[in-house]
Amino acid sequence: MKNMFSSLQKKLKELLANIECCAITTDGWSSRGNEHYLTVTCHFITSELKLQSAVLSTTKLQSDENHSADNIAGSLRAVLHEWDVFEKVSTIVTDNVANMLKACEILQKRNLPCFAHCLNLIAQDTLSLDCIKGITGKCKRIVAFFKSSTTAYAKFRSAQGIERPYSLVQEVSTRWNSAYRMIKRILLTKDAIAVVLLNTTKAPAALTADDICILEDLVDLLAPLDNATTQVSASQSVTVSLLIPTVSELHQNYHDLYSKMKTTEGKSICLFLIERLIHRLSKFETRTVTRVVTLLDARFKKEGFRSANNAGIAAGILENELITVYKSASAVDERVIPPTPPNLSQPQPKFKFLQQKIDSRVHTTRSDAITVLRQYFERPHAPQDIDPLEYWKTIGNEMELLKSCAIRYFCVPATSTESERMFSKAGCIISDRRTCLKEKNVNMLLFLNKNNWLM
Repeated sequence: MKNMFSSLQKKLKELLANIECCAITTDGWSSRGNEHYLTVTCHFITSELKLQSAVLSTTKLQSDENHSADNIAGSLRAVLHEWDVFEKVSTIVTDNVANMLKACEILQKRNLPCFAHCLNLIAQDTLSLDCIKGITGKCKRIVAFFKSSTTAYAKFRSAQGIERPYSLVQEVSTRWNSAYRMIKRILLTKDAIAVVLLNTTKAPAALTADDICILEDLVDLLAPLDNATTQVSASQSVTVSLLIPTVSELHQNYHDLYSKMKTTEGKSICLFLIERLIHRLSKFETRTVTRVVTLLDARFKKEGFRSANNAGIAAGILENELITVYKSASAVDERVIPPTPPNLSQPQPKFKFLQQKIDSRVHTTRSDAITVLRQYFERPHAPQDIDPLEYWKTIGNEMELLKSCAIRYFCVPATSTESERMFSKAGCIISDRRTCLKEKNVNMLLFLNKNNWLM
């Protein structure tokens, strides 16, 4: 295991040494041995324009006594310096916990809140409404009853009358969208549930017809959040450019759903969701990363924004960034390419005044940037099912510097899901019978599990 770990570690360091920019996700979790770990994952784009992600480390904080922002920042700094990527990290994706946000400030690194976490907060806000809290509580009690009684569960499966009967799903507040899946499964098997509950003593109360109508409205309202979470949590494709268009699509979906609600509770929940979208997600259209990357995704460009004003501001930011790239490229060219000596044999121009005006014309990097951006925005939009990296693979040489901007932003993930996924892997590795695993072995096992693609 040590030899494999050393080999893959060396390969990953060689890969990271050849990239210009990367992003990281990080989150903390507690093992079954009641030890706190910090997982750091790295996301980057290779020279072949392929998005890759890798786990850098899973280690304890520098101090076990607190989870302060200073402690987290110091631990992160140590990991990033160990891998020689501290200066290359453009963005850190975390959840919305205050100490994580403060740690990014201490490190002077741009922070992007996990989009899936924001969606989950909207769902939890919705499920805590008084008008549905009682009904969702009833659903939890029904699921708990069947999960705790083998005879009742056997009757439930038999009552479905199908070869492969469905199971029930219990809601877990820390598991994204589990409440939606619980309610959806209850509605799918409501007839079998009613048959068993009505014929079993000491069973919880069955759902009424009014309860069913409210739950059907609630499922329709939670479905867009579930779809959005799945879409932005992908790990093998660019996701950060989906955030602003996804928010726009959610607004459109809920305005369309309002007229389709069958109950007054459904209409009030729909209005509440629209208000929560504005409160929790409008910030993504005002952040530099999400603004610029939406423009650089040829599927969306300026049309991906809800606000034309925000699209205009984003275009100005991208223009300034492109100017900086042009200046850097010009400085490199001047160092590498010597000036061309004048050609004495060249014939003299007929109109000297015209040549003088042409020679005195000021050529600026801003004009180059404006020209390239205008050409890019005037090109047809890419098909919606295309990977944005595939689009930039086929772009012409005249937009090579704009492509470098795109690569810098496309490596940022939309969520901290990769860190969250490592918690599940760690739960399998640090089982009840292996709670005394040493920190270095936990780190090696998770590193090998996640980074086996390097083999």
